[in-house]
This record gives sequence, C-alpha cells and structure tokens, in this order.
Amino acid sequence: MLKERARSDTDTYVRTTAVRELARGWKGDADTLPWLKERAVSDKNNDLRTAAVHEVADHWRDDPTTLRWLKDRARSDENYAVRIAAVQELARAWEDDPDTLPLLKDRARSDQNHEVRRAAVRELTRGWKEDADTLPLLKDRAQFDTDQEVRNAAVQELARDWKDDPGTLPLLKERARFDTNPSVRYRAVQELARGWKDDPDTLPLLKERARFDTNPYVRYWAVQELARDWKDDP
Repeated sequence: MLKERARSDTDTYVRTTAVRELARGWKGDADTLPWLKERAVSDKNNDLRTAAVHEVADHWRDDPTTLRWLKDRARSDENYAVRIAAVQELARAWEDDPDTLPLLKDRARSDQNHEVRRAAVRELTRGWKEDADTLPLLKDRAQFDTDQEVRNAAVQELARDWKDDPGTLPLLKERARFDTNPSVRYRAVQELARGWKDDPDTLPLLKERARFDTNPYVRYWAVQELARDWKDDP
C-alpha cells in the first residue's frame, strides 16, 4: 500500500510521506533500497525524487553502493532537483571523501542549472572556507556566472565570510554599480551598507544608487539603507 501511495497518490505530501515511511520502517527489506533509487531517478515529481535521495543517503550510508550512486546522481542525473539533493548529501555526510570537494567545485562552475550551481556555492562556503580555491571560485561566480541568483549567493557569502579579504570590498562596489541584474546590485548595496558603513566610499555610493540606478527596486533599497544608518548625514 505504501509503495502504491508513493507512486500514484494525487497529493505530493502523501507520496513523499510514503517514501519516508518505507525507508524508515522497511530498511531491512531487500527491495526497499532498489525501489527508492528507482523513484529518485524516474519519478515525475521533484519533491519525491529529492525525498528518495535524502532517505537513501540517511539510511543506507554504509551500503557500498550509496556513495558511488550519489556521485553519479550529482554529476549526471537529468533532473536538477536530484543533483541538488545529491550535492547536499555528499557535502554534509561525505565531507572527507577525496572526490567530494572536486565534485562540488565542478558543479559550482559547470552545472547547466543555476540552482545546482547555487547549492554547490553554498555548500563550499559552509564546509570548505579554508580551501585555497573556495575564495577565488566565489569571486569568479559573483562576477561571471550567467545567472543572477548564483551571483547573488556568491556576493552574500563573500560579504559575510570574507569581509577582511582585500578583494571583497572592491568587488561589492563593482557589483553594486555595474551588475546587469538589479537583485545583485541591491544585494551588494545592502551588504555594503551593513558591513562597511565606515568606508568612505559607502555613503557616496548609496546616494548615487538612490538617485541614478535604473531600477526602482535598487533605488528603494538604497534610500532605505540611507534613512536607517545615515540619519545624521547633512
């Protein structure tokens, strides 16, 4: 009955709950692991696919096939949600595996889907701040990724975790002025206002964005930051 509900119930929540209960209650059944892997690969629903990936990683961590299967899903699954789930599980449960860090770097740079690239950027920042390649990779993604959400995530991570790096402040100023997407310009404006209030360029830059940015969203947020943090400026 649980397998049938997982396959065909009209409600996503019911289907994903059935998947979770099968993994937790029938781990010892020989058919459960192959069945979950099959759902992760072939089901039409992204939520169910990702639930199946997480359950395999959580309950079959010691199975000799799990790590290899997750690496394959992260690299080559045709569904972006499965790749994200696999990236997350590898980063959090197989941090010490020698293939994990290179795989995350590759996904952050090269995955065809921006949400997978963004997830890889987040995981690299969370788990590998000290790696020599992480900061250069984030700077590259902040400036050159083709998707604004990835650039946005990279800008945010740089501002919060590499505030003292000499390249971070110039990069944020450049993104605040020249990024082609207003959400990235807004994010850079916000991070400058909150993290570099005392820098002599921050106030003039916010005034410039408040007056001249081509997007009203960016002008709005620049005005808001000015009103909140520079009330005493004449």
